[in-house]
Amino acid sequence: MIKDYSDEIRKLIKKYKKEDIKYAKPLDYLLHRNNLTKEQIEKDLFSCDNLNKVIKQERNEEIRYLLYFVYTKKRGRAYVLHLNERLVIITIYPLGKKTLSKYVRRRFIK
Repeated sequence: MIKDYSDEIRKLIKKYKKEDIKYAKPLDYLLHRNNLTKEQIEKDLFSCDNLNKVIKQERNEEIRYLLYFVYTKKRGRAYVLHLNERLVIITIYPLGKKTLSKYVRRRFIK
């Protein structure tokens, strides 16, 4: 089973402020693709209310965190973050009903 880094990411995110967020992709693209506002992204990340699972990835000598937020059985969202002097949001993508049900069956998400 994949180790969950939820507690670690909560502690790390508390060190950052809303002004420290940087987007790797254009903000308009991320907002349009996910039907979000900038405030919703900030609220999700800093409150971590619906945070379900966090996976730590090491790529190209950098550490990334894949955060899974599950809101209902049919709706969720995944954030890919890189933490250094700023909190960099690499990408955000929605999780639909089929994807969530596959993850639950594999005991990937609670």
